[in-house]
Amino acid sequence: MRWSSKLIGFGFLFVLGLILAFAPVDRAGHITPDTADLVNELQHRNYYISADDLAHSIIDKESGFVVVDVRGKEDFEKYHIPGSVNIPVTELLNNEYLREAAQNNTIILTSNGNTLASQAWLLLKQRGFKDVYILGGGMNYWVEAFGNPRKPTGAYTDDELFRYEFRKAAAPVMMGANIGATGTEAQKPKISKPVIRVRNNKKKQFDEGC
Repeated sequence: MRWSSKLIGFGFLFVLGLILAFAPVDRAGHITPDTADLVNELQHRNYYISADDLAHSIIDKESGFVVVDVRGKEDFEKYHIPGSVNIPVTELLNNEYLREAAQNNTIILTSNGNTLASQAWLLLKQRGFKDVYILGGGMNYWVEAFGNPRKPTGAYTDDELFRYEFRKAAAPVMMGANIGATGTEAQKPKISKPVIRVRNNKKKQFDEGC
């Protein structure tokens, strides 16, 4: 049974309240955005970036974005997106690297699905972070897209065929080079001037896991 948008919104607000209640005091941050407006943005899904757009940017070695994986350390070490940084959601507000990265980069949040990343998005937006997006479908969709690319069948379009060929070619990097990568250099990509092309405002249906 699918939850209604209102129930999802109330759920986010409740979890956000718990996180804010127990989070360290942020002297430099200010809660400026209206919570209702932020929940409305969540419901309209115009904060998503697609897996294919992000993969293109990684392969093209584009600058201007940092992927922040808000899952726990154990999940991150099993597999993660190349160059991503592991900052569990409970540590977001007290992380100096994230503050530095956010000054000149788009922050792209990812978790297993959408739920935990959406909670992290709400948390950061409430604390004044501006350029924050979510990887649509999270790691669940990432693994599905690049771990087992599905060749289109029937009356498929050129775009569908191109997407399949791209995912198949990108799979060794997206699913191989990052597995088991650890250490400071593997987790902290170079911070550089923004060159943003990875945004995708189209409404899409993604997995709603954590």
